[in-house]
Amino acid sequence: MASAVAEAAVRAGPRFRVGSRQVFLPNHVITLVQPKPNQPPTYATFLVPLKFNKLDLRDYLYHAYDVEVLSVRSFINQQKPRQPFEENGAKFGKWYRPLSKKMMTVELAKPFVFPKAPEDLEPWDQEMYDRLRKAQRGQLEARERIMAGKYPLREELEIQPQRVELARQAADLRKGKTQWKNDVVLDDKWEELERIQKTKEKSS
Repeated sequence: MASAVAEAAVRAGPRFRVGSRQVFLPNHVITLVQPKPNQPPTYATFLVPLKFNKLDLRDYLYHAYDVEVLSVRSFINQQKPRQPFEENGAKFGKWYRPLSKKMMTVELAKPFVFPKAPEDLEPWDQEMYDRLRKAQRGQLEARERIMAGKYPLREELEIQPQRVELARQAADLRKGKTQWKNDVVLDDKWEELERIQKTKEKSS
């Protein structure tokens, strides 16, 4: 009985009036925002274009995703003033205020639980990303110190293990303890070039 009532409700369509204008190739972007920790599962927040109104979002969710909403609240977040250019950590240029961002919070007829973030980030190479971010922050801080006239001393510089190992290998080569070798297997064309070079050296 309950399933029959649900099927009849689906066939009857939405419980609100929808727009009659058909849009086949929309040029707008709507983004689902991650909910706050205490936000109920019956509410969802979207980042929408400034020209969007509440009826547009309600119709969009229903026709694109078959999601029915009970109410819509909208608000606009004003952006902070900023300068357009940045070089060596210093910002310059005429101050301006970027376009505001329009947000809409909808009350869903059916609850939706936002998916949890994956615990294992290895498929996305999170370790490499963290190293790059750390290196970028270090470079930015170093540029800011130099721009402020605070040049780092040699004792304050961080010792890189790779540079220490490279210096040790170079010292062994100079002292004759080791010989230069490369274990990389070259392509056949490089072996042919090496053979031609040796032939030229012998003939000269």
